[in-house]
Amino acid sequence: MPSRPPHPGQPPKPPRRPLLHALLHALTWTLRGLILLPLGYMLAVAVLGTMPRPTDGLPLPVCCLSGGVARNAAEQMNGVPASTPPDMSDAPGTPGMPGGEKAGMADAATGKAPPVTIHVISNGVHADIVLPARVAGEPGLADVLGLDGGTGGRAGDGPEKTPDGESGSGADSQPALLHLPGNAHLAIGWGAREFYLSTPTWDRMRPGVALRALALAPAALHVEVMPGPPLPDADTRILHLSRQGYRNLVAFMAASLHRDADGRPVRIGTTQGSGATPENGGTGYGPGSLFFEATGRFSPVRTCNTWAAEALAAAGARTPVWTPLPHFVLYHLPATSKQGEKYGE
Repeated sequence: MPSRPPHPGQPPKPPRRPLLHALLHALTWTLRGLILLPLGYMLAVAVLGTMPRPTDGLPLPVCCLSGGVARNAAEQMNGVPASTPPDMSDAPGTPGMPGGEKAGMADAATGKAPPVTIHVISNGVHADIVLPARVAGEPGLADVLGLDGGTGGRAGDGPEKTPDGESGSGADSQPALLHLPGNAHLAIGWGAREFYLSTPTWDRMRPGVALRALALAPAALHVEVMPGPPLPDADTRILHLSRQGYRNLVAFMAASLHRDADGRPVRIGTTQGSGATPENGGTGYGPGSLFFEATGRFSPVRTCNTWAAEALAAAGARTPVWTPLPHFVLYHLPATSKQGEKYGE
């Protein structure tokens, strides 16, 4: 149908500019997206953070570990009862028994074993999980990391690297040995590698480093040796794990470690660039702080607190479906400790 001629008194329409029209249309939708994306993110944080994770949860990651840590985790994934704790079945003086009877007695002994008490602490931005360095009859994270807890393990078993990826040595390297006190606890956290190493205190945070941390930054595992358990306060939760729950927690943390060709955790040696000195362990942190290369990448979707929630879920604790904030990690945990309540059974 032919177009109607313009009215004699009406000015002609300006010619259309398809390219300009398309650009304005794209700009409009981009601005809408920039407004809706943060709103959607905050809505997801609020909704998924308050929703409890299903009890069957996500598959437990298992790394290739020596001894029984990986074996117990793999058995738990496949629905097989926990076997004898590592290094206990072959101890001198243990009478040999048929496998089924021996495993059954080990299961009974594990069920009667006292729970393992861990702590979840938060500074309002970041959550750490604090667990004993040693648990009688159980492989611990100190064994996985090779920390010297009186068993001759060397903290420097793995090769050390500087933040630039080069091998660390000399005065800038971390001490090769780390002696653990008798009641030592390990505060474990996961996070963006560069941000971790360059920000021992909040007053030294740099905006550029913080922005780079949000762009799928490589990760590191922070291990801080504490002389004892943390003091209780409003931002601390106390959990009592069953022995199987504790093994699963250790297996999850061990699976978060990046390993060299020999299967050993890779320690990160740091340089003096961030205020590091030999007296503070070469990191700008305290002398009991160690860093290890970790798997995964940091992002707004998977933060340090997301990792902490996943670790607690592996141990059988109540956790949110997803959260980037420590508030929702603590939200699902009991504010007061119940000695009779064990997680991970």
